[in-house]
Amino acid sequence: MHLPDGFIPLSFAIPAFIITIVFWIISFKKIKLSEKQVPMMGLLTALFFAAMFINIPIIGGTTAHILGGAAIGLILGPFAGLISMSIILVLQALLFGDGGLIALGANVLNMGIIGVFIPCIIFLVLNKLFKPKMGISLYAIIFTCALFSNVLAAIAAGLQVGLSPLAPYGLNVILPAMVTHHFIIGIVEGIVTVILIITLLVLRPDVLEKSPILGKLSIFKYKTKSEEA
Repeated sequence: MHLPDGFIPLSFAIPAFIITIVFWIISFKKIKLSEKQVPMMGLLTALFFAAMFINIPIIGGTTAHILGGAAIGLILGPFAGLISMSIILVLQALLFGDGGLIALGANVLNMGIIGVFIPCIIFLVLNKLFKPKMGISLYAIIFTCALFSNVLAAIAAGLQVGLSPLAPYGLNVILPAMVTHHFIIGIVEGIVTVILIITLLVLRPDVLEKSPILGKLSIFKYKTKSEEA
């Protein structure tokens, strides 16, 4: 999913950078992490930094891989999640050439903004509708968020490459390839995300209770009410 330089024109790259910079400014102002969440941010950043190196080359000059946006966003909140994903993408571009520097804004837009904010929005909507407790409904919601995170980020990258006059393949080739591969990987990512978050719910609920997203789960609200009583 990392776009290299030379695949999208400046007319695509510059607006993507502007959008990314706006989200960076907002995120740095809005980010709030508890003392327990700061180490978790470092752990998740390192975990998905490594996970993204498991790349599957696909037609169109890009790759498919686990994203981690949903997991990071749900656990830390979207603002911290964007900063975490940005750190990953900047380090990968600078140290390993995985993703171009000119295309960095587009990569952050796809994986750090779309890949983080949208699953958080989906979770908040579904949580309000279904108010899940520990069980199948909660697992299904988390799985859905992770799947959409990967697929929607892939669609954004596929549109950018497919519509680019610099890319070797057109939209009719690159978009189906991106969606197909990332739907399959999204299923894997959904399972991984469910396991990760359920493990934290069991072992470290104190960390998730402070999350701007997962902290809204009914299980934490009931706990707070019982403590106040």
